[in-house]
Amino acid sequence: MTITLAKFEAYNSIKDYKSLYETKDKKLIDDSIIRIALEEYDVNLTKEDIEVMRKNWERYWQKYRMSI
Repeated sequence: MTITLAKFEAYNSIKDYKSLYETKDKKLIDDSIIRIALEEYDVNLTKEDIEVMRKNWERYWQKYRMSI
């Protein structure tokens, strides 16, 4: 699947505000990111999408910055 702006925005927002989602005992993992993206951002992320964004972070960040 392709990485859309909505997917990157959701992933980036969740990572930026991870302190809202993490607790002492519960760390933010891929499954949590997928669940939060679906519940709060109405975006269907997959583990594959997350891996692609992690590997090509700079590329997606530049595209995101150019779109706003």
